[in-house]
Amino acid sequence: MTQEILRVGILTAGPGAQVIQTIYLPVLRALKNSFQVTVIYSDPPALPRNGTTNGRDEGLRIARTPDEVVRSSDVDLVFNFMPTEFHEFYTVAALAAGKHVMLEAPISLGVISAKRIILAERQAPNGAKVFVASVRRYAPCVDVFRQEVASIDRIYYARCRNIAGPHAAHSVTAPQEQWPTIIPTRPSLPDTGEDRGQPQGHQLLNNLLQETFAGQDLSPARISLCQFLSSLGCYDLALMRDALGYPDAVSSISVNAPFYSAVFHYGDDTLDAHPYTLLYETGTDSVPRRDAHLAVYGRSKTVTIHYDLPYVPGQPVRVVVETADAHGTLHTQETVSRWEDAYQAELEALHAYLVAGTKPRTTTDDAIQDLKLFQTIFDQYDRQCGTVRTPLG
Repeated sequence: MTQEILRVGILTAGPGAQVIQTIYLPVLRALKNSFQVTVIYSDPPALPRNGTTNGRDEGLRIARTPDEVVRSSDVDLVFNFMPTEFHEFYTVAALAAGKHVMLEAPISLGVISAKRIILAERQAPNGAKVFVASVRRYAPCVDVFRQEVASIDRIYYARCRNIAGPHAAHSVTAPQEQWPTIIPTRPSLPDTGEDRGQPQGHQLLNNLLQETFAGQDLSPARISLCQFLSSLGCYDLALMRDALGYPDAVSSISVNAPFYSAVFHYGDDTLDAHPYTLLYETGTDSVPRRDAHLAVYGRSKTVTIHYDLPYVPGQPVRVVVETADAHGTLHTQETVSRWEDAYQAELEALHAYLVAGTKPRTTTDDAIQDLKLFQTIFDQYDRQCGTVRTPLG
């Protein structure tokens, strides 16, 4: 089924529609020898309602339902940019139809749901695969960051911070508010042809939460933290894993929505490693600025990667290396990647995976590690509740 030029069908709703319009469509156009967008379903529309694109996307159709995209004979690859509660359903439906899927991170809200996606991928006809979109990890200077971190002889401390001002596409819902409900038409399963109706977004969300937190109280604070981890938080934690590996433990969770913090521990269970901690602090407010970075401190070297919110065009990714020579003089070196470079590199990795079988960083097996880390965070949440006086209670 796989061709040199992959025919793309896009599913998007909510903030994802803006991401498709302002970022992914222009990059896909620039990679016209690798991708061709044939059909798009968007709610609200990511294109003008008359379906025209000023001649830039000849032959592009506007689908009335997601089912039309999933079933389309001129689609090899489905971009699933639906809200997280719809990730499993549309990914499994596309895989059952023999379509590859690029799925927006996180893969789902819980490990059990993610395992169903992985099983569907293994059983999919035509060798259909899933690629998890996590664009920050594909910025070219991320490789520089990883190499510089690996060269530190001993890590003493690390800090991951993402304090962000307002942005319409990435606002965090206050804990007392409900998550936005998007209700696209649910496609009938391609393997059975059975029309299973139109599920409500809140119905899918509630089912996933009940499955993930079986027997536990779905308090506003718990739901707020889950919402944050499955939106902004997954990008920070995935980059942390990419550079430093999976942490050994997590402690001192603080939830004071819309601000969150945690302490991660590294090297505790490795005899030949020096243990260190990473402070994770994140939140959103109304001050128009971005303070987002991951910094790693050694004895004579500090390596910091500065980045913006995911899917905010215009700001580059910067890696700053600070070292001290034998005389204590500070030396600074900076490497910069344009935001366009990250998206192009991500899509090139996607194409190489589907056409040449080159394994990317962001497979389903990698993506499930974020959900396991989420679960570790909630395990600490439960240990602290009622025993440590924090905003959790």
